[in-house]
Amino acid sequence: MKNILKVLKIIYVILKKDLLQEIKSKEIIISMLSYSVLVLVVVATTLKINPNNSLIIFGTIYWISVSFSILLGINKSISKEMDNKGIELLILAPIDQEIIIVSKIISNFFFTLLSSFIILFSSNILFNNNLLNYKFIILVIISALGFSIVGTITSFLFSKSRGKEILSPLLFIPLVTPLLMASSSLTNQILNNEIQNQSWYGLILGYDLLFFILGISISNFIYKE
Repeated sequence: MKNILKVLKIIYVILKKDLLQEIKSKEIIISMLSYSVLVLVVVATTLKINPNNSLIIFGTIYWISVSFSILLGINKSISKEMDNKGIELLILAPIDQEIIIVSKIISNFFFTLLSSFIILFSSNILFNNNLLNYKFIILVIISALGFSIVGTITSFLFSKSRGKEILSPLLFIPLVTPLLMASSSLTNQILNNEIQNQSWYGLILGYDLLFFILGISISNFIYKE
């Protein structure tokens, strides 16, 4: 019990540090939102989206915007930590290294969740949709968790590489493709009041669990790289 409380306290301290830094700088959330909203506006204008065809392609557009904003924000977050030697100091601290990546996943999940809901409000205005219901909120939460886990892992893997801006997306995009497919399909089903394919939910939850375990198991390798 004491060990669990100790781990939770460490995660809380790291999370608090990340949130306070972001409140002061606002770099991550502003970059995520500006990029994603720009993508939404460009797509809406280019494809001449109207209330009729938005019901068909909205899910794909929304989740692509979210995934790219997540990639941008998480890469910026991890790069900032590396430049400030924040990760190195945490590694030298007398704590389990698995706790570091769990803390970063939670931190990035918070930013991802905030960004996803703000993008949702923007897209509702642009496409004249209404997805503010409990089904879609649950979908956003479990999908955002998956994006955050994979984004954190890929950003850590290439954080010390010269071509990290290119290498990280090259790994991130193929890895999140199943998550994009499941999230997009469920979003369109919810939007069109169709019966949802429950197997998509199972895929998303299994995906989250798989990559969470993978991230913890390779955490030592990530830091050495």
